[in-house]
Amino acid sequence: MMAALIDGERNPKVLAQLARTSLRRKIPLLEEAFTGRFTDHHAFLLGKMLARIDALEADITEVEGKIEEEITPFRLGGRPAG
Repeated sequence: MMAALIDGERNPKVLAQLARTSLRRKIPLLEEAFTGRFTDHHAFLLGKMLARIDALEADITEVEGKIEEEITPFRLGGRPAG
């Protein structure tokens, strides 16, 4: 739904129909929530926020990988080399 907003969709009925799983039971509420003023400026800001979240998630994944790499010698029951 957020991607659709960013891409320019503003029709509350169309946006609400993008709901999945348990949110589908709340389509009338979603239509109401999507009724209002959402401008291209809002879409720009939302896009920036989602990009920041994606970047943070990528950083977290990278740090987790590094942690796994560093603790591997300790999981093998031995002492780290060096």
